[in-house]
Amino acid sequence: MNKHPVVKSLTSTRYAFMLAFIGTLLFSLKPIFVKLAYQYPVDSVTLMTLRMLFSLPFYLCVVYILHRYSNQERESLKGVLLPTIGIGVLGYYLASLLDLYGLTYISAQLERLVLFAYPTLVVIFGAIFFRKKIKLVMLLLLGITYTGILIIFINEIELQGDKVLLGSSFVLASALVFAFYLLLSKRQIEKIGSEMFTCIAMLGASGAILLHFSLTHSLEALRVPFSVLALSLSMAIVCTVIPTFLISRAVAELGADQVAIVGTLGPVLTTILAVSILNETYTIYYGLGTLLVILGVGLLGRVSKT
Repeated sequence: MNKHPVVKSLTSTRYAFMLAFIGTLLFSLKPIFVKLAYQYPVDSVTLMTLRMLFSLPFYLCVVYILHRYSNQERESLKGVLLPTIGIGVLGYYLASLLDLYGLTYISAQLERLVLFAYPTLVVIFGAIFFRKKIKLVMLLLLGITYTGILIIFINEIELQGDKVLLGSSFVLASALVFAFYLLLSKRQIEKIGSEMFTCIAMLGASGAILLHFSLTHSLEALRVPFSVLALSLSMAIVCTVIPTFLISRAVAELGADQVAIVGTLGPVLTTILAVSILNETYTIYYGLGTLLVILGVGLLGRVSKT
């Protein structure tokens, strides 16, 4: 017996929210792996290059399978190929590079908090460029969420000083770029599907980082300790390949603004991991800020379903 359309819709929505949450969780592991890698002699560009080299075969395999066995026509792919590559360079090369630069100056906790300013940016840019309506209650709940983030940010500045401002600026720029990526990706995903979009976007980003590396480094830079290789492989599979497919599917089902809201859980998850794995400082300010983030995200989740 077929499910009622409303029941099917609710089931699909819950499934999409689950994908967004798992993708957010896996992305939240990235700053942990990066901070562990930075304990060894490796720079941001080399680390990002290794991550892309390890992830590249997975995307190539998926593109081959999709192109060979799907009904996607080659002619329809031509019209979106270059825009998708450009969006991929924006979201997975430029945003990732800025984020890695920022992580050299600030803690993993603060990085994730500043990076996840993008839900607010997605809402604002969506209203400005795509004429999407902003619900007042959504703005109020985002305000609660980012009040918590601001509390932690101010506390971090008092503890770490000027480097926090520099690192946070890099990560905030990354958040800005990623917000545009989410908004621009929706239309392309609708045309070619989330899986094909993700692969083409990541292949474009991989090409950009490999070009960057070839212009600024020698091949000798890839001779890094085995621990860095292991961490890079983990980032490639756990924090790149799997979550990119999950997030793209969630964007296709929910839209960029809803996925961005789920993404505000990222700072909370990263804080827990950073304290338990990296032994980063955790104060009452982090506790208060985290509480506000959880409150804001929880209520936003309820509002998004109504």
